[in-house]
Amino acid sequence: MAALDLRRRQWAAVTAVAGYATAAAAALGVLAATGADPVAVAVLAVAAVAVLVVVLARLLGRTSAIARRLAAETRVVVDVNPSLRLDPVGAGELYLLAAAVNRLADRRESAEKEVAQRVEEGRREMEAERNRLAALMAELTAAVVVCNPEGRILLYNDAARDLVDDDALLGLGRSVFAVVDRGLIAHAHERLAVGEEAVHAATTLRGGRLLGVRVGLVRDTARGAPAGFVLVLEDLTRQVRAADRREAQLRRLTEATRAALGSIRAAVETVLDFPNLTEPERARFLRIVREEAERLGERVDAWAQEAGRPEEDQVLTDIRGADLLSLAAGELQQAGVAADVLPVPEDVWVRADGYAVSRAVAHLASRLRERHSVGDVALSLSQADRHVQLDARWTGAAPPSSELEAWLAEPLAGPGTPTARDVVDRHRGEVWASPDAGATAYLRLLLPAAPGTPQEARPAVTPAPRAPSRPEFYDFDLFTAGAAAGDWETRRLEEVAFTVLDTETTGLDPDGGDRVVSLGAVRVVNGRVLRSETFERLVDPGRPVPASASAIHGITDEMVAGEPSLAEVLPSLAAFAADTVLAGHDVGFDLRFLRQAGAAGLPGADQPVLDTLLLDAALHPDHDDHTLEAIASRLGVSVVGRHTALGDALVTGEVLVALLALLRRRGVSTLGEALALSRETYEARAAQRRYER
Repeated sequence: MAALDLRRRQWAAVTAVAGYATAAAAALGVLAATGADPVAVAVLAVAAVAVLVVVLARLLGRTSAIARRLAAETRVVVDVNPSLRLDPVGAGELYLLAAAVNRLADRRESAEKEVAQRVEEGRREMEAERNRLAALMAELTAAVVVCNPEGRILLYNDAARDLVDDDALLGLGRSVFAVVDRGLIAHAHERLAVGEEAVHAATTLRGGRLLGVRVGLVRDTARGAPAGFVLVLEDLTRQVRAADRREAQLRRLTEATRAALGSIRAAVETVLDFPNLTEPERARFLRIVREEAERLGERVDAWAQEAGRPEEDQVLTDIRGADLLSLAAGELQQAGVAADVLPVPEDVWVRADGYAVSRAVAHLASRLRERHSVGDVALSLSQADRHVQLDARWTGAAPPSSELEAWLAEPLAGPGTPTARDVVDRHRGEVWASPDAGATAYLRLLLPAAPGTPQEARPAVTPAPRAPSRPEFYDFDLFTAGAAAGDWETRRLEEVAFTVLDTETTGLDPDGGDRVVSLGAVRVVNGRVLRSETFERLVDPGRPVPASASAIHGITDEMVAGEPSLAEVLPSLAAFAADTVLAGHDVGFDLRFLRQAGAAGLPGADQPVLDTLLLDAALHPDHDDHTLEAIASRLGVSVVGRHTALGDALVTGEVLVALLALLRRRGVSTLGEALALSRETYEARAAQRRYER
């Protein structure tokens, strides 16, 4: 029946065109027969033909546009949103084609749902096991991070996020070298690769904290090569300080024991040496023995309760030489001595308790300042066979050895605490002071070098395969993804990490005084929106929030009162977006507002920017509506939390993932190709006129 109606419309169109042509020809014939001016007749004939051509061109142009739109929507059905149905508009075959595509889409969606249901049933048991493992990792108190060979983070757990406590540093796809020094990992990798040990333990300094780092390799059993590495992180600062407290307790106990034993011995010797003592005198000496013995017992009991097992807190691990000097320089600064830290070769590592060594060096430097007016020293570290030399050099004379020994015997933090000599002895080291060339001197501390230095021969042992760990946040596809290196525009889209940004403002005119009141961002890595890695901040705009703007985004003056300014927030946002491509919907609008802060390190200043509005306009040029809601509806993305900065960023992130899939189907494989495609659109030129200075 529909085919019959189409044929009728087609015959009606043909009849209308033929009737128009016949009527025009008859009219021109009548004019010619009546002796009309030939020029006028010719002009009328040309006009009649032109009208006919315009009508036919409009009909054909509309038909062509409808055909292109149906083709674009068909690609969306196939690649992104199987629930989308074509609007059966247009005449003749196009109407039938749209209806046929819709019937085919119905059958395809039904078949896909059936297959998906069967697959889901088969995956339920595996999914339950995975969730149990993820829950177990989430409950671990140890901070676990797994990386690929290039140092990109593949997974981490809550404990790692709490330890790092910086959402701009820890995240899927980010470099772990922002948290742990690259040299530490390289040093551990060298030792593990030859099978010296199953796990390599080291320490490193970060943000004034001493971190313990245990490194293990993830092996690819098929290729026999490392597929990445596992880091177990621990904050050792409290542990080291607890060790110092226990050493202080032990020293106080030792001194108290010596004093008590001296009193007991003196009393006993008096009783034995003077047998003619009167009974009151003998009783008095015996009371001294009993009281001192009781006090000694109480001190031993108290120490046993508080000290526990001191060997549990003895931290002698590998620490990078540069980190040890940085730690020592910080302690010297607190002691009132300026320190100039000289560069240390990357391959110099120390087996030491970094915290205790730095305190001992600071103690000796403070004595140099007090007794010899030494206000600044130069710290250096160098390899010496199987030891390292930590030198502090200054202008002036070296203290005599007797004075240095007296300083070494002094407690580091008051009576009963460990001495600098205790620290040196614990490391089986040596310390001395000596004149240097010219009018300078140096204080040298000899410490053990970390095992595995270039001076030591290492046996070639094939290590046993190790199974990977699976913490809470994971993306195992990143194991096979190569490092995104080289120029931005040559990177493949699947290797690029995105930061999707959105803002809420007091209005639409930044030049007229409107400002940002809220920032939201989310990371997109490996084709997934990472809802656990987001950035959201309220911002004090420095001006009242109009009621018309509050009605849209719900942010009021009371909510932003006392919040940081945009200039204060932007560095955190820039850190969150580092090493990613910035993306957003009509993102030029957001960047124009961010530029108002005039802060250094502005997001988007030194990294590519991709606009989902421009991408959709390039992929679907025959659609008139490119708003976020329209694109989300067409691509099957649920719109939740609209007109909140983070909510819009999440929706835009899902839209971006769908558009990237369409780009790959179209043959667009690199970021440069995607940027070039978006620049070709009319909307790109319009956005440039609106937002560029």
